[in-house]
Amino acid sequence: MWILFIIIIFLILFIGLLFVFFNMAFVRKNNATVGDVENSNYLKPYLEKLRPGIEFIDNHPYDEVSILSFDGLKLYGRYYTNNSDKTVILVHGYRSSGKHDFSGALKFYYDYGFNVLLIDQRSHGKSEGKLITFGVKESFDVRDWAEFLNKKYNPKSIVLSGVSMGGATVAFALKRGLPKNVKCVISDCGFTSPEAIIRKVGYDRFKISAKFYMPFLNAMTHIFGRFSIYETTTDALKDNKIPIVFIHGEKDNFVPVEMSREALKTAGEYGCGIFVKEADHGLSYLVETERVTKEISSFLSKNLL
Repeated sequence: MWILFIIIIFLILFIGLLFVFFNMAFVRKNNATVGDVENSNYLKPYLEKLRPGIEFIDNHPYDEVSILSFDGLKLYGRYYTNNSDKTVILVHGYRSSGKHDFSGALKFYYDYGFNVLLIDQRSHGKSEGKLITFGVKESFDVRDWAEFLNKKYNPKSIVLSGVSMGGATVAFALKRGLPKNVKCVISDCGFTSPEAIIRKVGYDRFKISAKFYMPFLNAMTHIFGRFSIYETTTDALKDNKIPIVFIHGEKDNFVPVEMSREALKTAGEYGCGIFVKEADHGLSYLVETERVTKEISSFLSKNLL
């Protein structure tokens, strides 16, 4: 009897912990300060370099645009026109914002000659949604944003550029049937799968083996979110023929640089890499601005013919 009682208590605690972890990882949390770049301790060393981009995002005229996702969510973005025939879609990371993640690079794209679509991913910012799916469903949204651009603005070329979870999102999008005028993809410090990054962060923070909880967590994402945490960007890259560049800091303490190296290997002749020795997570552009700018410019010039 006591053994049965202990087993029941253990199961209750285990299920409770699963729901706590599910909520921590996947459920939307509204954070009004996420775009407050000027008060970010993480970005503070680069504030002067970021200031022109911050001022551009805050003060440059833009059109607020929206689409309806494949599963009925209203998604929002800012469209900065440059009277150009090429447009870049900028895709921010996990529990972040376009302003936070692209204050450095947005003005580079604009000065390069792009129209810029700065989106709020589902379950972030003004966009609707209750669950973050680590790039899986978000990748369908990116496809739909590209189709929206074609219907409303008819650009000759579209580039996808994402950071962190956004980097995974644009890689996943490669197998979502992108429009033919999506010419190339830039994936900065993206992870290879939701399972891989959750396993890594879960062990770093809680010292819990993934074998203990991952199958149950995946069952919950299927039940509540209709997606699998085992979907991989490497699978999306196997038959891909759209050029993609992987950017990653070799001192990344959040998403291991090995994930981009693995993706690069899978991409074969359609992939190339920019690895920055002294950069932490999402900071490659800020740590080696001149070099990264030069290599991205070369990549774009080659693939926007």
